[in-house]
Amino acid sequence: MGKQPLAAADDEVEAPAAAEEKATRCPPAAAGEVLLVPPLNFAMVDYGVFRSGFPDLANFGFLRTLRLRSVLCLCPEPYPEANVNFLRANGIRLFQFGIDGCKVEWCMLPRLVSASVHSHDLCAFCSTLFAWLHNIIISSRVRITSPEEPFVNIPEDTILEALRVVLGINDVRNHPIVIHCKRGKHRTGCLVGCLRKLQRWCLASIFDEYQRFAAAKARVSDQMFMERFDISGLKHLQASFSS
Repeated sequence: MGKQPLAAADDEVEAPAAAEEKATRCPPAAAGEVLLVPPLNFAMVDYGVFRSGFPDLANFGFLRTLRLRSVLCLCPEPYPEANVNFLRANGIRLFQFGIDGCKVEWCMLPRLVSASVHSHDLCAFCSTLFAWLHNIIISSRVRITSPEEPFVNIPEDTILEALRVVLGINDVRNHPIVIHCKRGKHRTGCLVGCLRKLQRWCLASIFDEYQRFAAAKARVSDQMFMERFDISGLKHLQASFSS
């Protein structure tokens, strides 16, 4: 009988490890609550314009709260059936402007390395490799692309058409709209960067926004594309959105 208070006291003292685990654990949704999970790299671009990575089933509840009218996808693959059903059930239009990716092209490198290594001349190898890298940067005759989410070529006409949808040129009822690619980094980043040019952002701010999403995967080629993108044909259009 005398030991019962001690046992009760022991029960009230939680082990430090267990307490820490409980504090860091994500609390479950309460009964009747819906857990809203935004897609990868989700962010607001402007009023009624959002960006993200590819949405999946876990993100549908969150997307429903945005009251979307349109989704603009920059991936070339057929849109997943579950996503199509979600769009149809919620009256959301799909615009798809496929930009190819997932290719690794080394082109001339195997021949260059083979010729230099077989000559056993380190200086010749370094010289050849330097010339090859120069071609990548200057003439783009050789392309190296990441298997993550690469641009093989950034098609300017496709970006222009996608911008027309974002700006609501053909239909002002496109908003609210979410722009997405696979991870919401490169393809989406380039499209948003071109939109920022129309909004008169300076290049430093455009690149800063791009790099915040691309992080360690940021590509000089993407930034060069945004810098060189010609907005002269769209300058007369309103590129800012308001409520």
